[in-house]
Amino acid sequence: MDIEQARAEWIRVRPEYRAFAELLRIRLQNIARELGIYAEVSAREKEVHSLIKKLIRKPHLSYETMPDRVGARVVIRYRSELSAIEERIKQRFQFRVVDDKGTKLGVDRVGYQSIHVDGLALKADDQEAGRFPPDQFFGELQIRSYGQHFWSEVSHDTFYKNDELVNELPPDLQRRVNLTAGLVEVADREFDRMKDEAQPGATAEIFSGLEKLYYSVATKRPDVELSREVISLVLPLYGAARPQEILQRHVIPTFERYRQDLEKIYSDPDNDYEGASAFFFQPEAFLILDRLYFDRDQLLATWNQQFPPKELERVAENFGVAFND
Repeated sequence: MDIEQARAEWIRVRPEYRAFAELLRIRLQNIARELGIYAEVSAREKEVHSLIKKLIRKPHLSYETMPDRVGARVVIRYRSELSAIEERIKQRFQFRVVDDKGTKLGVDRVGYQSIHVDGLALKADDQEAGRFPPDQFFGELQIRSYGQHFWSEVSHDTFYKNDELVNELPPDLQRRVNLTAGLVEVADREFDRMKDEAQPGATAEIFSGLEKLYYSVATKRPDVELSREVISLVLPLYGAARPQEILQRHVIPTFERYRQDLEKIYSDPDNDYEGASAFFFQPEAFLILDRLYFDRDQLLATWNQQFPPKELERVAENFGVAFND
């Protein structure tokens, strides 16, 4: 198939691959939710001009063998979460090969890092496999941390995208590129470590537990400063209970009891409207939910000391909890 034939064929079938890309995006986002991990997930079919450029630039490829007619990406905050995402994806999909680019750098080199899953496709027994046969509908997935993504995006439009190009640079510039890549990796690793080490008290410990629950049903980024204020205000309602006791004996059981309802509530577009509570898309919403069920009057009295009463009522409305009876 020559270039013009490839162009015509891709224009013809591209809408089907767009639908496949959207299915991948939803499936990948659901995996992140199951793990309680915040992830920026995207998937799309190749644009026509991009497909043609690749065929021109890589003559060893043909339209039939092009591996990334669909490209998907999962970008997460912390390196330590990469393995959990990778393993769950390997369980849910079939694939040709998983290539961890970072392992190829060895111990004495720095540069591009990302986990590439080539030939990502639905399993043969998947209920959607009839619509998207695995031998026809497959793509390439990249799994990265924020730091890895930053380096990839910055280097993408430069002449130091890969080792071959870097080796063509003057020696001093090669060194600067490598030093910069090393700084990015150090920062990426330090953010991961600091996340685990920076636990200044009960508020942060509660937030960490709530965040995992929140990202299992929601995808919107919360306001962390607001979270600290709300948690600090509500914590005294649990008396002398320690953070893990509050989570394990109160908040998590309440969340699990209503999990199916909460999944529906957070996926309902009617709850993502201009009149929704500002506190609905916050991890501490589940701390509020627990107190709405088990200590509503005291919660209301405490809440009114610092936050608008109407906002608490709106939270209750979003959750479908009776507020005025």
